[in-house]
Amino acid sequence: MRINRGTNPADKECMKKFTQWVLDIGDNEIERAVDGAFEDDICIPAEFCNVGNENYINDMINNTFPEFAQHFSEPTYLSERAILTPTNSTVAHASLTDIMTFSRFSALSDLNESRYYWTIRVRAQAIWQGINVQTKVFCGLNIIFINDANHKIHAFIAATLCDKFKTDLVKGGIYEISNFYVKVYNGDETYRAIRSAKHMYFNNDTVCTKEVDTGLKIQPLSLDLHCLDDLEILKNDNRFLIDVVGVIDGKPTKFEYKTDGVDRSNVKFTLTDGSSYVNVTFFNEFGDSLLKALEPKLKEHVIIIIASAKISQWNDEVNLTNDPATRFYLNCTHYSVNTIRRSIAESTFYVSTEIEEIEKEVPKVTIKQLLGLKADYIQRTVCVKLSMKKIDKTMSWYCNYCIPCNVDLKLENYRFKCPKCGRMKPYPDRRYEFFMLCSDETGTIPVMWTDDELTRFTGKSVYDIRAVGDGDKFPPILLQFEKKCYTFTVRVSKENVLEGSNVYTAEKVSHPEEISATHDPEGKISLAIKPTDNSQISSKFQ
Repeated sequence: MRINRGTNPADKECMKKFTQWVLDIGDNEIERAVDGAFEDDICIPAEFCNVGNENYINDMINNTFPEFAQHFSEPTYLSERAILTPTNSTVAHASLTDIMTFSRFSALSDLNESRYYWTIRVRAQAIWQGINVQTKVFCGLNIIFINDANHKIHAFIAATLCDKFKTDLVKGGIYEISNFYVKVYNGDETYRAIRSAKHMYFNNDTVCTKEVDTGLKIQPLSLDLHCLDDLEILKNDNRFLIDVVGVIDGKPTKFEYKTDGVDRSNVKFTLTDGSSYVNVTFFNEFGDSLLKALEPKLKEHVIIIIASAKISQWNDEVNLTNDPATRFYLNCTHYSVNTIRRSIAESTFYVSTEIEEIEKEVPKVTIKQLLGLKADYIQRTVCVKLSMKKIDKTMSWYCNYCIPCNVDLKLENYRFKCPKCGRMKPYPDRRYEFFMLCSDETGTIPVMWTDDELTRFTGKSVYDIRAVGDGDKFPPILLQFEKKCYTFTVRVSKENVLEGSNVYTAEKVSHPEEISATHDPEGKISLAIKPTDNSQISSKFQ
């Protein structure tokens, strides 16, 4: 037996003492332990022990087998190193077998493009299909893998290889995966599920073996949680999806409609973290799955984690929608959920700020005052009481829009195109975009009603009206708003204050009051319109 030589006199003396002690054990010259459990138990001098450190076994392995993952296949490297234990049971007790086994797994943070014969041990946190948006053709499987260090990586299996792996790959399963490619993102990708600079690809040589969860613990979820306040900062960054957590405020509402004869739906709700609120919309089957999951939980606070949500915006208001990678978890076991649950129990979850109290007292203004508001009113709401005498039946009453991007489409060469994502929409989705020319004693402005408010007043969606009406012809049901007075709650935008736009969006509309007179000037009205970017209106209202 050889003992490494020390690098200084003190080390050499220590090695000499340790060597003699080991030899004395072999010669049966060590006294037995007085309080030992067995007759052959001996006492190990404290100077030869390193049990004060929680990870002393890891330290021992790392010192004996440095950079094991890079050298485990080299015979010389292994032949020069050994960890001695008295019995096999001691090996099992110290978990040396497991630790040595897992030392051959590479950390996700160490993966790079230099080779493909990597081996990792990971859990499949999420699996979803990749579908070509234009052709609807299946492209392959996407997986989010996490390891015992709680690191994540996005993996892709091409459609031609899926038959080899899809049977064994299940959400939550733990796998040993070997021989795969690692690539760095180009930088122009959008809506990535993980904020990592690299991802992995399966190939024909890839081996994926499912394991029993008996080794080092891998958490079921690895999240990169953001505060809801961060969404305003991140709204223009479409590189990544986002993870958030909060309480569902109120009851989610389902809306059903048709697009070119196809039944569609969405489920809308508000998410809060106690101090901030954000609107969330889940579409079609994903929204239905949320409602189904909520059925047994309606009588309690529902804390939801939304992983890989997409940030979008409408009228400068941030909201969240679902992407194919999006997953939700209700009242799950996670530190963030436990923190919120404890905060609710201690009545410290909901936070009222001085700004919020001021916002509740919505000031009432006239049109003249509204048009004169300054920059300190940007993103604040005001109330204005207006009347409308007559609706122009020749005006547009709905728009075509891109649901994921939440923006109106533009017509280019007789085809609809989204100005944000650049995709062509041969069968565009539609929503109300209805402008009314409203007046009071101080002036006249165009007011745009939101899709939600018009659906609430009419009880019908655009698709319902077009299904029973005369195509694009102005529907009679919208004439019900004539000769009535409404109190509009409008949000003042930066376009209104800084760019001179006189088009205002009504976030809320009161129940109407019948009017017998009008504040409109005598004769026909010709009002020059300075629209916002969201407007689809002509340059004049007649």
